[in-house]
Amino acid sequence: MKLKIAALALAIVAGAADAKSRKIVEPLDPSIIAASQLASVEVLVSPTAVETLDKLEAIAVQKRADAKLPPVDATAPVDTAAARPTRDTYSTLPFRQMLPLVMEDVTREWGLANGRPVKLRVTVDTVKTANAGMALLLGSSDQLAGMVEVLDPADGRALGSFYIDVINSHGGLAGLALRGSGVRESLAEEFALESSRVLTGRKSKTPKVPKS
Repeated sequence: MKLKIAALALAIVAGAADAKSRKIVEPLDPSIIAASQLASVEVLVSPTAVETLDKLEAIAVQKRADAKLPPVDATAPVDTAAARPTRDTYSTLPFRQMLPLVMEDVTREWGLANGRPVKLRVTVDTVKTANAGMALLLGSSDQLAGMVEVLDPADGRALGSFYIDVINSHGGLAGLALRGSGVRESLAEEFALESSRVLTGRKSKTPKVPKS
C-alpha cells in the first residue's frame, strides 16, 4: 500500500499540470475581437473570495513594507497617468490595483493596443491557495476564477462576457518550490493570459509576434 501511495505521489509530481478554463457567457461583439485595447479594468471581489484574498493581501502589504515603499490606499484605483508602477513592485500592490496592471500588460503583449477602447469589469468569486500538506502527498492547487464583463467605456453598453477559471496545480517538494511566494501574481498573469485568448479569438497560448 505504501508503495502505491508513493508511486501515486511521484506521478503527480511528474505530471502536475495547469488547468485553464474559458467559457463564453455572452458572445463578444465581433467588432472588438482582436481589435480592442483596455481603457480601464474594474475589479470587484465577491464575499466568497474575500477571506483567502485578504490573506494574500497581507503578504503584499508586508512585501511593500520590506521594500520600504510608501503605503498605498487599497480602495483607490492606481494612477498610471502620474507614475505607472514597475513590474517589480506589482507584488506589493493591492489586488484591485495589481490585476488591472497585469491585464493591461498581457493584453498589449497579445497585440491589443490600438483597437477600440473597452472596459473590463472583473468580478472575482473564487480565490484558493494550495494546501502544503496535501501538495506534498497528493497534490494541491491555487485557483483564481471570476466573470469578465466587456463594456463600452463611454456608455457602459455590454459588449460580451466570459468566465475565466485558472487552476495552478502543485505536487511534492519540487512543485511547492517552483510555486514560490508570488501566488497572487502568478494567478493574475494566467487570468490575464486566458482573457487575452478570448479577446483576440485565438487558441494559441503564446502572444502574437508582431511583424517586423
